[in-house]
Amino acid sequence: MSLHHVILGLLNREPLTGYEIKKIVQNTPFMHWSGNNNQIYKAFAELSDEGWVTKEVRHQDGSPSKYIYTITDAGLHELKNWLLSATEEPVFKKQILLKLALADRLTRGDLENLLASYADVVRMQAAMSERELEKGYFAEQQSSGKTMFLDLIRENIRSFYSGELQWIEKVKAFIAALPEEGGVAAEVAVQKANIEEGSAMTYQLLESQGKRYLYITSGDPLFQREQDAADIISLCVDHDTNAVVLEGDRFSDDFVRLRTGLAGAVLQKLANYQIKAAVVLKGGQHFPERFQEMAAEHRTFRLFADAEEAVGWLIAS
Repeated sequence: MSLHHVILGLLNREPLTGYEIKKIVQNTPFMHWSGNNNQIYKAFAELSDEGWVTKEVRHQDGSPSKYIYTITDAGLHELKNWLLSATEEPVFKKQILLKLALADRLTRGDLENLLASYADVVRMQAAMSERELEKGYFAEQQSSGKTMFLDLIRENIRSFYSGELQWIEKVKAFIAALPEEGGVAAEVAVQKANIEEGSAMTYQLLESQGKRYLYITSGDPLFQREQDAADIISLCVDHDTNAVVLEGDRFSDDFVRLRTGLAGAVLQKLANYQIKAAVVLKGGQHFPERFQEMAAEHRTFRLFADAEEAVGWLIAS
């Protein structure tokens, strides 16, 4: 599948800027490209060289010029040829299958944790895909009569995630029927108790200038484990927001001092789901220099001296 033809297909609907196409690609669950600037603008250069698109420069007072792309007759011909060409076979590459195939030496407890973690990922992706389809570019196009197949596309995506969760339950039942191993039952019980105990997270759902955000007020140290990030993502999906305020004085030592790689894993997971996290520092609090440097590299994770400034950043975009 070619990003070039996706761009041509979008331009067939209406002229668009590179930024607009980037956002559409990023926010559409059945478009698997990263949608970064390098990919998009390299594709535009190649499409222009082929004579499939044209570019109009639109100057704006006080703002950078906009480059608006339009499909040409040659581009329309190429798009039609691609649409009518043979469709690729379904992609069938799932990391979970590879892990299970190589998991013969894992304990029952390890296998149960593996499946539980994968189930969390599937549920989060299903919820994110649903939200993107409901609010994304193609939903807006449907209201104008330009999209005929969105309901069928949604049905296909839902059936995939639903089928995956049903399959996970079958695998869990198979694992539960495996012979007991020495100490495994007790180990699993302890692990489950620790997960339940560590997952207690309280929060407030607040709103400012029409935008909702979560204020996390966990009583336990925050980010003792990577699962805490998954819990926050789930809360965001449940409450239809991508913005959270965190209290910096609640962070665990392992997270702040970068001893285990936990901070990098947590911030990457939040970034993958486009969650903006504003950290409020309490009473002149300061983080280690290495942590501040790492935080400065993340566009979606910022440190602030007060809550008002933090919320202002969250609702700015």
